[in-house]
Amino acid sequence: MIVLALQNIYKEYNGEKLFSPVSFEIKKGEHIALIGNNGKGKTTIIKMIVGEIEPDGGQIVVSKDVSIGYLSQGVISSKDNSLYEEALTAFEKLIKTEEELKKLADKLSVKQDEQSSLAYARLEEDFAKKGGYDYRYQTEMILSKFGFKKEDFSRKISTFSGGERMKAAFAKLLLIKPDLLLLDEPTNHLDVETIEWLESYLKSYSGALLFVSHDRYFIDALSDKIFELDQGQFNIYVGDYSSYSKQKQERYLTQLEAYKRQQKEIKKLQWFIEFYMPKPRFVSRAHDREKKLARIEKNKIDKPTQTKNNIHINLTGKIRKGKEVLKIDDLSIGYSSPLITGINADIYGKDRIAVMGSNGSGKTTFVKTLLGQIPKLSGDIDFLIERNIGYLSQDSIQLNLDETIFDYLHSLFPDYSDQKIYDHLARYGFSYEDDKKNIQNLSGGEKMRLIIAEMTLHDYDFLILDEPTNHLDMMTKQELLDALNDYQGTLLVVSHDRYFLDALCDKVLYFFNKKAYFYNGNYTSFKQEVLDPLEAEIELEKKNSPKEKKEKVTYNTHQKKVYPKLSKQKIEEKLAKLESELSQIEQDLQKEEVYSSYQKMEDLTLRQKQIETEYESLMEMLEIYEN
Repeated sequence: MIVLALQNIYKEYNGEKLFSPVSFEIKKGEHIALIGNNGKGKTTIIKMIVGEIEPDGGQIVVSKDVSIGYLSQGVISSKDNSLYEEALTAFEKLIKTEEELKKLADKLSVKQDEQSSLAYARLEEDFAKKGGYDYRYQTEMILSKFGFKKEDFSRKISTFSGGERMKAAFAKLLLIKPDLLLLDEPTNHLDVETIEWLESYLKSYSGALLFVSHDRYFIDALSDKIFELDQGQFNIYVGDYSSYSKQKQERYLTQLEAYKRQQKEIKKLQWFIEFYMPKPRFVSRAHDREKKLARIEKNKIDKPTQTKNNIHINLTGKIRKGKEVLKIDDLSIGYSSPLITGINADIYGKDRIAVMGSNGSGKTTFVKTLLGQIPKLSGDIDFLIERNIGYLSQDSIQLNLDETIFDYLHSLFPDYSDQKIYDHLARYGFSYEDDKKNIQNLSGGEKMRLIIAEMTLHDYDFLILDEPTNHLDMMTKQELLDALNDYQGTLLVVSHDRYFLDALCDKVLYFFNKKAYFYNGNYTSFKQEVLDPLEAEIELEKKNSPKEKKEKVTYNTHQKKVYPKLSKQKIEEKLAKLESELSQIEQDLQKEEVYSSYQKMEDLTLRQKQIETEYESLMEMLEIYEN
């Protein structure tokens, strides 16, 4: 089933088309990545689909009854709602059905009648089928996956930061489950743990998915098709990003070979015409060649070109390979109480260290403690070299000055000639006209390029980079990656971009459960050898520990649990079946193939919660009969 079709749509700015007319279809269940360099029209296409931007030509057709969800703060219906209330608005129809069931149950508790009982049975069956008995669990689970704690649930949306509101909108969008889900850079500002959960969740998403991303691992995990905007042209590739890369190169080589063959044929025909036309005996043959040449010229193949990066990053720094440059001994970091304790690391020249962990685990606090911006709580930090450290912070992107790019850089390096400043900016993708742009009007990607351009003019021997790939497109990321791999100094990189870190870093400092793990190897190896077994062990301990009675928290006091109206015998039969299924689940949770698989654990835990909820409801109903 086709859920959406675009037919020859385009958008013009100042009389110039942003891209050639675009046509494509999206079918139910397809997961598609929309890729291309920054400023090429990806977000424009998304916004045309949702109606925020009108196309200047073409047609957008949405199939009947298809719902479209777009990740933006517009998903939030009211900032005066609490987080939990806002999330529950995704289930307005279910909640209305729940209230109807309550009224029917109250009516039946006073007087039984066949018509009401039948109406209740039908309504309850539909309610259960649509997830009526687990939507609250789903809500709490997804909110927690986005980093919200129970105490956050009662907070008003207006009290959250912009980033937190976007996460709340994202959580609500996943709860709504639209037929077509549109996501623009969904992994921005999410930590690795959340990204990997999101990948797992979206893999099984039954609706269609169209997403813009520069996260290569994320694209590989989710896409079965790639839509590409390149040099103003729209291209479609089947498969994930790795497959796309191979296909793109093969397509280029095929087109180049076809172009060369045609050029060879054109030269051959031109030579024949030029050589034989003056000779009367061969005039007719020469005219035949002219006709053939005209046909070829009419369908002439343009020489294919490959998009080349116009950014050239060059980082310098002293080589101290093998020499210890930083020693961290039993370090504790935090503010009034420790965030992380027992950090131990010996860092040597030319080491590339990935600093990772969930949001709030202490990554930025660690960096600021190293730099002396925050006092350490205990332990030792010994720099064994002269401190010549370059620091790119997350706040760097907030650069919001009322001066031009050129003036900003020239004020930092007044000894440089104007031409040297212009030449340097050109290496980072800024044209002569761009140099006159006001900094506060720059995009996030432009600001990051300017910050990197400034950083490279210092000869830092130790670089600390906090989320350096945010706002960068694939090509610029690759250039930065190549430059950092060539860099002769020492690197410490905080990032959630797993592909970037795997391709760059040879050591990992991971913060988990208030402890630090220092590992020789890349993130993928660390996850397989250390993190996955550690998480499985913790989950297993939770399962084996005595269950604590949880205090029930009511977020909407006017909504009460609905109990099915069943006979005592039917309730007892259902209880027996649920007990049997619970026993089997508890056995399965102890199996290695289950607790070592995130997806299997997630599915079984979800089913366990559903059964426990239903079991509790049935037991309370049984108590009514007993009393």
